[in-house]
Amino acid sequence: MQTVFHVSSPESDVRRHAMVNVTNLLEDDTTAAPDDDVAIVANGAGVRMFVASTAANGELVASLVERGVECFACGASLAKMNAITADLLPGVERVQSGVGALARLQDEGYGYVKAP
Repeated sequence: MQTVFHVSSPESDVRRHAMVNVTNLLEDDTTAAPDDDVAIVANGAGVRMFVASTAANGELVASLVERGVECFACGASLAKMNAITADLLPGVERVQSGVGALARLQDEGYGYVKAP
């Protein structure tokens, strides 16, 4: 099973909850989802979860990256907050467009989950 989580919330609690949901999916024996088949795409204010200076839960991001979760930050959203690729947490990839990454992953068969 391939799953992509979409995070765009300005609220750090919502972003953390999304990462907890990813962890729950990885630990759910009934889904048989290998770690490398789970991704998080952040756009809008959601990119704050991946920018080192604004990441309230950097250790949780690091643990997900370590487990093979692919993390993508929208380049357009980063530019709006004057952040650059070097500002991202280790293991997070900058993509040109978060929406484009979501479309590509869904085209590749990923199921879509919108973070609350």
